Amino acid sequence: MICSLEHETFLLYIVRVKRFSFPAALLLALLVGVALGRYTISPRSLQPASPAATPFPALSKSAGIAAAPKVAEKSSLPAESAADTGGGDIVASFRRAMAGSGTRHNLAAFSKLMESVNATNLPDVLSFAESLPKDDKSTTLLALLVSHWAEFDPQSAVNYAQHANVGSSRNWLLNSALTGWAVHDLAAASAWTEQLPPGQMRDQAMQTVVSSLAEKDPQRAISFVENLPAGRNRQNLYWPIFSRWSASDPTAAATAAAQLPAGSTRDNAFQIIGSTWANQDPEAAFAWANNLPASQARNNTLQNILSNWAGKDPEKAAAIVVNMPNGVARDQSITNIAQRWAQNDPRAALAWTQSLPAGELQNKSLRSVLVSWVQSDPTAAAAFVEKLPPGKAQQDAALAISMQLANSDVQSALSWAQRLPDGPARQTAFANIISQWGDADPRSAAAFALQTTDKESRRVLLENVSRQWARLDPQAAINWAENLPDAAARDTVLPNIISSLVDSDPRQATSLVSRLSSGEAQANAASMIVGQWAAEDPQAASKWAMSFPENTTRQRALESLATRWAQSDSYAAAGWLGTLGQGPSRDAAVGAFARQLASADPAAAAQWAETIGNEDSRNGQIETIVRNWMTTDSNKAVAWINASSLSAEMKARLISTQ
Repeated sequence: MICSLEHETFLLYIVRVKRFSFPAALLLALLVGVALGRYTISPRSLQPASPAATPFPALSKSAGIAAAPKVAEKSSLPAESAADTGGGDIVASFRRAMAGSGTRHNLAAFSKLMESVNATNLPDVLSFAESLPKDDKSTTLLALLVSHWAEFDPQSAVNYAQHANVGSSRNWLLNSALTGWAVHDLAAASAWTEQLPPGQMRDQAMQTVVSSLAEKDPQRAISFVENLPAGRNRQNLYWPIFSRWSASDPTAAATAAAQLPAGSTRDNAFQIIGSTWANQDPEAAFAWANNLPASQARNNTLQNILSNWAGKDPEKAAAIVVNMPNGVARDQSITNIAQRWAQNDPRAALAWTQSLPAGELQNKSLRSVLVSWVQSDPTAAAAFVEKLPPGKAQQDAALAISMQLANSDVQSALSWAQRLPDGPARQTAFANIISQWGDADPRSAAAFALQTTDKESRRVLLENVSRQWARLDPQAAINWAENLPDAAARDTVLPNIISSLVDSDPRQATSLVSRLSSGEAQANAASMIVGQWAAEDPQAASKWAMSFPENTTRQRALESLATRWAQSDSYAAAGWLGTLGQGPSRDAAVGAFARQLASADPAAAAQWAETIGNEDSRNGQIETIVRNWMTTDSNKAVAWINASSLSAEMKARLISTQ
């Protein structure tokens, strides 16, 4: 289905085609493709469908809307076309028009012939349109035909559009009919639209009515919208009003927008006016927006204006923006101008960017230039990055270039990154390329990472690709990792795979811990698994953690478990701690539990810390808890110290910190 903007532009063409000379109206239509999409319509009677089959309110007197009168054929036709109103003649004329090539020719011919379509020959023309191959020409013809039909018999045209077998394009066809109706009788079209049930069809129909009203009387269109029920759909209706109004009289549109209540509706109206006005007279638009009250709406409007201005005259826009006061609007506008300028003249945009004061804004603007430049000339943009001095600017530039190159050609991106000198920029480029490559082909990306000779780069790349692979296909990632002959590489990738796997299958994640070669790697993995698993099932996590012998892995696992469990259910965690026997792993768990309690209940935290078996660990934990306690409630802290079983020396030292 054509997007809403395309719908509206074509419908605008239908509204204006009788008000302007044809060439001017045609230019409006050529702004977009007018294809409705593929459709299939079976030939049907032109009589309205039965009320029972109508999914929306029928056009009838009982619904409060009188059926539109049918205009007499002879009186409705221009004199010069009255001779060509027979079904056979008019169909032959449309057939000849279909033979022409090009949208411009077809629209011109169709619009001229529509003047000769009336109630008598309409069935023949409609049957002809339905019999055509389904392409842009036939869909354009059908839309114009339904819109013209609605001018003299809106009831039949709208009912036809409602029941046409056009799939997702039915709403669009209905809006074509409604547009023709609105040209002929705006009041009746509005009344019919307002009785539609809430939904996409009503929203689009209301857009059509408001657009037609805005063409004739934008102030009345605003009043019409203001009388509708409040909500997001009503806010959306201001867009066609101010878009049209600002195209013909931006000063009046700006004055009307300023009278709207403060809020998102007025802010959006300002941005619509600014963008439209800037296409005609950017200097006047900027002068207006620059005098708006300071606000985010003003900033956004200025950014839109300057961005549009940069598309026409980037040098002028650049000269204006650097003289703006420092702030968000200036900074964002500078980066927008840099990117727009680079689309047409990247080297000029680059020269301007480099003239900006050194700092984050210059780096950000440089990235904007490179993002545009690399699309038109990736070789030149990459060569520029290679020559930058090492530092943040080069790193940011390398990131921008690598992202763009990797999107189109991974091998070219890798070749370019390999030419960069060793350092952070090179690592950044490779990491980003491998990350994107890993989404499409993780096995090839992993093979490349394994061949990297620099140890640090190899580690970073392997971590990135293993993490991505595990998210995409955990079993394939596991099989690859377990078959790595290099123990160091296996220790690098398995923790990332375990981390991705533990949320979906913690038991399988636990089976991989033993594949790690070093005790430190196993301890880190066990801590990670238990910490994540405890959020869902702390009892199962504790059972697995307790299966390790008394060693570093068990200590780290119990410490992680106590930390997470205390966050979710401190009473249950305390009960579990009471079941543990003395030893280093219990000390680690109690210490973690006490640290979690300390801010909310320092007395309980200190009491738990007193149960730690290792003296040095116990004293360290108590001292940390009590010192912090002293800063919040020294009286209670001192009372606890005096009543505790601490040594006299430690009591004196703690109290002296008061």
